[in-house]
Amino acid sequence: MTLSRPGIVLALALAAAAPVSAQEPTPGRPIRLLLASTKLAAVTDEPLHFMLVRVTVPAGQSFAYAGPHGMIYPVVGGLSVTMAGERKSVQEGEAVYVARGQRATLTAGQGGPATFLHYLLAPPANLGGSFHARPASVTELYRTPEGIPNLKPGPYEFTMTRVVAQPRSPAPPMHHRSGAALYYVLSGAWTIHLEDRTEPRGRGLVQYEPNGFIHTWENVGDTPGALLQANISPEGAPEIIFLPRPAR
Repeated sequence: MTLSRPGIVLALALAAAAPVSAQEPTPGRPIRLLLASTKLAAVTDEPLHFMLVRVTVPAGQSFAYAGPHGMIYPVVGGLSVTMAGERKSVQEGEAVYVARGQRATLTAGQGGPATFLHYLLAPPANLGGSFHARPASVTELYRTPEGIPNLKPGPYEFTMTRVVAQPRSPAPPMHHRSGAALYYVLSGAWTIHLEDRTEPRGRGLVQYEPNGFIHTWENVGDTPGALLQANISPEGAPEIIFLPRPAR
């Protein structure tokens, strides 16, 4: 897989720690906040798997990371990420991208341990590896059983987005991905509508959405719900392909 020049990668990673853009609020529609984004020159040189791990670092301690492409999202405590001598603080609600092979030092704040979600795009050679050195403790939450299907030659965008829906707001139309996505339920009581059934999705559950997976999400709870989404899609293409609503 071809990577950007190191300076460009670093600039993208550090810029991604702050929110990049937000969708204009529309009553009844989910709000999508883009937290981090980068471009991958190619995704078909070898199979790629989505992985999601939860990592905890003791207060005030550090570890070095150098592994697959990844998006980091803190869920408890503060975290600092240092790459090429540049240090950036990342808090809950923010994200940072670390490029494949980029050496990064991750440090928890002094006030308590830091826990973060780490989304990875891993080739087969990395599936059995351990990228988070001690004193970090790691729990694997999900990995795709096979490589992400239907990826095409050419550049792709790799993004992390936080999606918030108000309680009992209408579900968007049924849709599928132009690439693939991996969701984590941060909060709320959700239902995922599939072509032939509906299923509940609560806090902490993970949902994989490969190309061609037709579905939609609905917040069925009494409070706002939040989803965290890592997505890859062809550069310039919409992430989501909506299906026409059935005629009445």
